[in-house]
Amino acid sequence: MTRYDLQLEQFTYRYPDAPRLTLDRIDWQVERGEFVLLAGPSGCGKSTLLRALNGLVPEFYGGEIGGRALFRGRPLAEFPNRSIARHVGMVFQDPEKQLVMSEVEREIAFGLENLLVPESEMRRRVAEVMSFFDLTALRHRATADLSGGEKQKVAIAAVMALQPDVLLLDEPTSQLDPGAAQEILDLIKRMNEELGLTVVLVEQRLDRVLHLADRIVAMHEGRIDYDGEPQGFARYASEQRPELLPPVTKLFADAGRPERPLTVKAARQTVASLAGVRPAADPNGGESDKRSLSRFFRNVRRMFRGGESEGAMFEARDVRYAYPDGEEVLKGLDLDILPGRLTAILGPNGAGKSTMLRHLIALLKPQEGRVRIDGQETSCLDPADLAGKVGYLSQYPADYLFHETLRAECEFSRRLIGLPVGTEEAEREIDAVLDGLGLLAARDRNPRDLSGGERQRAALATVLVQRPDALLLDEPTRGLDSGQKDRLGAWLSRFVEDGGTVILITHDVEFAAEYAQEVVLLDDGEAVAHGAPQEMLARGLFFAPQTGRVFRGVDDRIVRLADGVAALRNLAGEEESR
Repeated sequence: MTRYDLQLEQFTYRYPDAPRLTLDRIDWQVERGEFVLLAGPSGCGKSTLLRALNGLVPEFYGGEIGGRALFRGRPLAEFPNRSIARHVGMVFQDPEKQLVMSEVEREIAFGLENLLVPESEMRRRVAEVMSFFDLTALRHRATADLSGGEKQKVAIAAVMALQPDVLLLDEPTSQLDPGAAQEILDLIKRMNEELGLTVVLVEQRLDRVLHLADRIVAMHEGRIDYDGEPQGFARYASEQRPELLPPVTKLFADAGRPERPLTVKAARQTVASLAGVRPAADPNGGESDKRSLSRFFRNVRRMFRGGESEGAMFEARDVRYAYPDGEEVLKGLDLDILPGRLTAILGPNGAGKSTMLRHLIALLKPQEGRVRIDGQETSCLDPADLAGKVGYLSQYPADYLFHETLRAECEFSRRLIGLPVGTEEAEREIDAVLDGLGLLAARDRNPRDLSGGERQRAALATVLVQRPDALLLDEPTRGLDSGQKDRLGAWLSRFVEDGGTVILITHDVEFAAEYAQEVVLLDDGEAVAHGAPQEMLARGLFFAPQTGRVFRGVDDRIVRLADGVAALRNLAGEEESR
């Protein structure tokens, strides 16, 4: 009996009509019971590698393969189409695209029905996974009404009901708030440790998972560039791929320190030692569920209540809104967004952030209260009236991409608002946007052939080429690697410096800390607090960057990486002088 659950032997793969190989001569194995983390820049082949491990390429996506993919020594090509799902389960990036039934219990049973599992066995498995994932209370809830974290749990539960030997996960926390993300990762680790499940996980936010994995695999341009234990990965990334370092490790690397901590706890111990203070207890107290987040928001709710503000570009006053047949989402929202600033909107899943953004672009109208854009009430506006003035990017980039090339997408977007296309100046503008987003080489490719992170940037490009005065962006960093986030942050910073306004919904606290001038916390349909990142994120519990957590109790003003690097160098200098 082979010790490996999964193997790739000289495996190559090319998508249909793609100019180059996406996977290039991969020789790789995953042992039974391992927890493997796949890292690497967007477009390097991570998601494709997952699809190769359960036969989706080429079976579903087409294209050309070479070499072999095996499950427990048997080529995947020998398995009947449906039977491989009994052994290798997969959870995709977007849970909404994986949920097909209208009710939670029916969703979990759907895969079992397709595999013709007997009803008595089906009932047992459904009850078992709902209990394990704490979904029993949601048994009869509509899947469309679930929060992002709940949808992700249901998607994983539906796969686990099949009782696979291996679980493949493609960025399962990319749409989740910090509390919900930690809850999902804790469940995945628990399944690995208690059930012996083999886990292969793709994730861009390495700070969340690096310490959980047994083995790290880093990919670059379709090949495996590193394969080893986490501490060795920290040394490899420091020397060859600094863009892959999690913030806490990058902090020490940029400061020229020899240590390469992978966790906040290890970093805090070193900083406290340098500062000559005793490290404080973990402020999270080990809590990661949404109830603790709600308690935190209730404690700070009294800190903020919006009043009339002169000069605000976007204003919301006592806005209330409920979707048809649903509970109220916005519950008296008061908010002012000043021009010429990048404002980050943080909050748990289900807080009303996306609904708020749709009100600010006039896609939704308040049922009570009012929303103004540059002093004009949105009740008198159509979204088309704002085209070219306010650019809006939703959470779903696929909604923006339907032409044969990325260049055609950008030209179509400009035509919509009457901007010229086909001229030398228009081409320069389009190329400048694509270059700023790292997509210039992909301008003549079909957007459907791009990776998830590349499609996210492609959708953003179609908004930016319209020359808007303001940008409203819903989770624009989802699927982006660290280097792409830095390029996006630099572009947005230049946009703001030139007089633009940015409103950014994000669960990426690190990005908000680095680039926002204002941070607003939403919870339960209300804005509960706002202020500068140094004020809001340094004292945050869950919505706090790793750098801020490292220096909490030593210097509570630090949230940005550059400030942390300077402080760490100063502490090291003081230690040497002593």
